[in-house]
Amino acid sequence: MSSPLKGALILAGGRSSRFGSDKALAVLQGRPLIAHVVRTASQVADEVVVAIGRESNSSTYRKFLPASIRIVKDRWQVKSPLVGILTGFKWMRSNYSVVLSCDTPFANRSVLGLLFKKATHFDAAIPRWPNGDIEPLQAVYRTRPAIPAAKMALTHKEFRNVDMIKRLRRITYVPVREIKQIDKDLVSFFNVNNRRDLRRAEAIQAFSRG
Repeated sequence: MSSPLKGALILAGGRSSRFGSDKALAVLQGRPLIAHVVRTASQVADEVVVAIGRESNSSTYRKFLPASIRIVKDRWQVKSPLVGILTGFKWMRSNYSVVLSCDTPFANRSVLGLLFKKATHFDAAIPRWPNGDIEPLQAVYRTRPAIPAAKMALTHKEFRNVDMIKRLRRITYVPVREIKQIDKDLVSFFNVNNRRDLRRAEAIQAFSRG
């Protein structure tokens, strides 16, 4: 029996209001943030899809993304990661798909590999912190069941990621302490919300190279 296809969906349709411009295109060490995420995703996935906003210009992204990357536009007017998830998953043929935000430049392929492994026979494998908080934008979902779950949430004007997740039948939560065995500083969860975070990302990358 062949292995299930693995996909990666990268969300780049947010407002970036705290950043002041499209943070997916913000440059870190000579490359846009999203290019860092795409590079890691491509190492673990059979297909990679980037979901951008309705008003975004796909040619802007095409300039620096490999030709194999599919770029799709959000279909709903609402700005919500759930819109990007529904849009992207509809284009995907993978059995399981990891969802990543465009502003997580230190996504870790070993962590993603662990989540794919954990997701087997489940509808989702989602990291969970000791306080109960979860990381739905660095999680693996079984693609087909997630589509109606996301669509139903949006139809009911429920726009949070958890509104999709609560409609999935079988979920496994992966303790962050287990992920820490792979990524000891948990930088894979670091996301760039503002210019200060971008400077921190530059420092993190410089330290890791040193």
